Amino acid sequence: MTNLKELLTLKLHSLVSELNADFSAIAFYDPINLEFRWRIAIGSLKDRYTSIVVNSSKGICGRTLKTKREFIVTNFPEELQDEALEFPILIIEELKSAVSVPLLFQSQLIAVLLIGQRKRRSFDALEIERMKDAAQELLQSYMQERDVEKTNTEEKKDIDTSALSLYFINEKKKRGKNLEIMVLDQRITMLSEEVQQSLISIFQLLFDRAFEKENNFRVSVIIELKSEQQFAIQIETKTHLELSEEYFSRLADEVRKINGSIEMVFDNVRTILTMIFFLSQLVSDQLWNTNPHSYFP
Repeated sequence: MTNLKELLTLKLHSLVSELNADFSAIAFYDPINLEFRWRIAIGSLKDRYTSIVVNSSKGICGRTLKTKREFIVTNFPEELQDEALEFPILIIEELKSAVSVPLLFQSQLIAVLLIGQRKRRSFDALEIERMKDAAQELLQSYMQERDVEKTNTEEKKDIDTSALSLYFINEKKKRGKNLEIMVLDQRITMLSEEVQQSLISIFQLLFDRAFEKENNFRVSVIIELKSEQQFAIQIETKTHLELSEEYFSRLADEVRKINGSIEMVFDNVRTILTMIFFLSQLVSDQLWNTNPHSYFP
């Protein structure tokens, strides 16, 4: 969003001026692909910073992500020796000293704010505290714009875009106490219409088989976060669910169509099916996470 970019740019300008620094930039964290990208910079020598993609475990952003606190470099590259190549932003901007601070929302890292100097400089405690305050201001601006964009997008969507939620509601009404559904990872209801319909087809196959013979058959569905890149769907029946090889193969084909995996374990008491899907292969609308691509192309 242009307005957001302008607002964040102004805040970075102000911070550079206030701290008499040479450079300031903000990198957003993408939890789907586990990487950082520098989106806005003030005092850049060139625009090469926009081409930097940093693994979440590397460089100044990776250090900040790991500790969730400030990371200070006073004498680059001597101070970091063999690790210097992991800090491309310091190399291409010819920075000698730098401080990074995290932008945290509910303990989750959204972005990293960087201030740099092209001559050796020791940033004092008051300057670092000012950076932390600026990080909070930047975070507040970003989250406000993100919430507005998310609300506007949701208002424009037809009710069909919540097809999976509506399906769960209707199935719960139909099955009553025999069906328990817990959606612990709400991201699944914000996937594309096509993906939601594919998931509905999978649930229909399972529910039709589970409830076709016994009215008191009990089924529990749990949809939860597997990792920052994955979500898991676990379906447990309170008694043994018989699935022929042909039927399971048909079910597995439906899961593979949306790049998922499925496994089934069972005994005489219960059956557990677990399906795992990668978000990066399903996502079409990433407003619920911190990926800033929607705002900064």
